[in-house]
Amino acid sequence: MITLLKLGGSLITDKSKAHTVRSDVLHRLGKEILAIWEQNPAPIIIGHGSGSFGHFPAKKYGTRTGVHSESEWYGFAEVHSEATSLNRYVTDILREEGLPILSFVPMDNIRAENRQIIYWDTSVIEKCLSNHLIPLIFGDTVFDCVSGGTILSTEDLFIHLCGVIKEPVRILLAGLEEGVWADFPKREKLLSVIHTDETYVNSIKGSEFTDVTGGMSEKVHLMKSIIQSGKADSAVIFSGEIEGNLQKALSGENTGTLIRKP
Repeated sequence: MITLLKLGGSLITDKSKAHTVRSDVLHRLGKEILAIWEQNPAPIIIGHGSGSFGHFPAKKYGTRTGVHSESEWYGFAEVHSEATSLNRYVTDILREEGLPILSFVPMDNIRAENRQIIYWDTSVIEKCLSNHLIPLIFGDTVFDCVSGGTILSTEDLFIHLCGVIKEPVRILLAGLEEGVWADFPKREKLLSVIHTDETYVNSIKGSEFTDVTGGMSEKVHLMKSIIQSGKADSAVIFSGEIEGNLQKALSGENTGTLIRKP
């Protein structure tokens, strides 16, 4: 079993303020991952969102929908700069906590067509795993042969990896929310389980913060699709803000909303 773990941008940054890292949270999350890794160094790939770094310029320049004009290409470069800046913080902090992190920059090795990955040499990820290292990837700008350029979220990258990984996969999405709320933004009815055939999944609302990749509704839709396709066994959306939750999730506990087949 390979675990794909996303540390959400809303969790590791203050998403209401541009360019603001939550270093204390990242250190704690690193400790929780290490506690499990030391017990059982099973294969894990970590990804992280852009939070208050990449989403602000991405919204300003509309990078997700395509890149054509001079100003849009300037924005493309700015989003990439912001995303890699945050990745440097994440890499350094997780390594400080003792994790054998090796970071990969998506734009260097991924090409897309209509926001779908058409080339990614994932053998470097496999080499990393076979040598007991933890690959770290992140949402980033990539060149697109139709739209010029776009942004691929961490979930987009996970979906592609699920298609090439030849063993069972589980996906863990750690954010601020305790899980998926049936009544967001009231937050009174938390869904403990979502089955992939349930129609109300389509009515789940998105994020209250700036998020060019769709927020919660897009996450649930993507997880539903990847599980229905048989490329992943399950996904859990949970709060990494609650101390110990990440460690429990890595241990196999459902700490939020479990998405699975009926």
